[in-house]
Amino acid sequence: MLQNVRPRPIGRQWRFSRRPEHGTVTTPFTLFGPLDTADPGELRNRLHTLESLVSRAPVPIAVAHDAECRFVTANAALSRLLGVPPGVNISLAPRPGEEPPYKIQRNGMDVPSDELPMQYAIAHRTRVSNDIEIVRADGTVMYVQNDVEPLYDLHGTIAGCVSVCVDLTERTRAEDLRRETDRRKDEFLATLSHELRSPLALIRDALDVLQLAGDDDTRRIACQTMQRQLQQLVRLTDDLLDVSRMTRNRIDLRRQRLDLRSAVHSALETTQPLIDAAAHRLICRLPDEPLWVEADLTRIAQAFANLLHNAVKYTGRGGRITIHAVEDQGTAVVLVRDTGVGISPQALPRIFDMFAQLDESIERAEGGLGIGLTLARRLIELHGGTIEASSAGAGRGSTFVVRLPLSAAAGDAVTPAAAPTGDPVTPRRILIAEDIPDAAEMLRVMLERMGHDVRVAADGVQAVALAKEYQPDVALLDIGMPRMDGYQAAREIRAALGPDVRLVALTGWGQEEDQRRAREAGFDHHLTKPAEPETLERLLLLSDRR
Repeated sequence: MLQNVRPRPIGRQWRFSRRPEHGTVTTPFTLFGPLDTADPGELRNRLHTLESLVSRAPVPIAVAHDAECRFVTANAALSRLLGVPPGVNISLAPRPGEEPPYKIQRNGMDVPSDELPMQYAIAHRTRVSNDIEIVRADGTVMYVQNDVEPLYDLHGTIAGCVSVCVDLTERTRAEDLRRETDRRKDEFLATLSHELRSPLALIRDALDVLQLAGDDDTRRIACQTMQRQLQQLVRLTDDLLDVSRMTRNRIDLRRQRLDLRSAVHSALETTQPLIDAAAHRLICRLPDEPLWVEADLTRIAQAFANLLHNAVKYTGRGGRITIHAVEDQGTAVVLVRDTGVGISPQALPRIFDMFAQLDESIERAEGGLGIGLTLARRLIELHGGTIEASSAGAGRGSTFVVRLPLSAAAGDAVTPAAAPTGDPVTPRRILIAEDIPDAAEMLRVMLERMGHDVRVAADGVQAVALAKEYQPDVALLDIGMPRMDGYQAAREIRAALGPDVRLVALTGWGQEEDQRRAREAGFDHHLTKPAEPETLERLLLLSDRR
């Protein structure tokens, strides 16, 4: 028995001897020594020792004792893994009248009998290594890495095989839990963004109505203040949505040849109200010559805007913010520097980490989710660039340096679409389908003040009926409506009116999958709430040219 066997290392082999029994000591033997020189007694000792080693090994091991794998034994570790009593034949090709005590699957599907690991290794006279799922009799699934090696007799004939397993169940379940957690997080972020957008859209539309009314200075100042705060909330929801896209590697870039100075100007337009509200001094130094890059204007401007917003957030009132762009040996270099709180040496290595905040104290609680710099870095890296942060320490300001590869030649640059010029827009017939009464009313008032004729439907069924009667030039359809959703309403309106109507999805759902579904349903455009009035004006101008 194993308890009477004591191994002693000799070179690269192991020799075994038995403990003294009744004053006698057996001759030491080598477990894996040559067979042709071993006597029958030594062979029996080797066999007994090997059986004891296998049976007590902590690793699950199975041995097929015939080439058909009709009789397969399991050691104690494998019996526990399979949930079967010791000594049970665990063959998956048992003798007639016997049932297999478990099943082997891959990706939830039963493995065919000729592809079972033991059978495959014997049939092809090869070693087999793969990951499988073991389904026990009680339905429990165990995940294992399985290695099978054929066993040969002295004449080279296969006499069976040995199988060794590594239990990966806990690791696999942990990975599944992580993936499920990530999926739920992404769903949470997308849903949170959607839920925030609906009330934001109402506030945005009400503000636009107030601004179009053109009342006294007090109302104008109030509108401007509310507009800044609303823009901040919209930015936060956009960041949440981008985090969801980023974690799933779903941020798409629409690259075009552009002058990087235009991206800087766009970022400044976005953050200028915040800079002015904090009474900061802004210094902008841009070269006289263009800095041509291949980039997505919206995304690269978003990265710069996040850097500027970070500077505003962490600089005391009346500070100085500098943005400087130059060309350096085939690279566009954009520097954003502030005179703010600075970054401590301890915080600097994690400044771009998700949800990182420079200072979590109440005194420095300036809002934000701690994702702006993470998004900025990811967007810069997607453009083949780099971003670095530096600071002389707490209270001494911060500097962020972005480097982007320049285009080989200027070529024909694509310029952003011009904003509406304020020229009179041809009055259009517009259908609104929106199940939230306040949202529908605010959008109706805004469009009517622009000079258009507007009709409103409260759900998809009303929208289809009203479209057939009203014959609109443009239909703005919400997606999540009762009785009939916006996708089906779009299909039926398109079928009834043909290409003469411009269909616009106006919804809080703004991920790539939502945009794809909108295109498949026949929408011409997909707008995420709250829609900018300027964007709506552009779409109405396009409908003029249709």
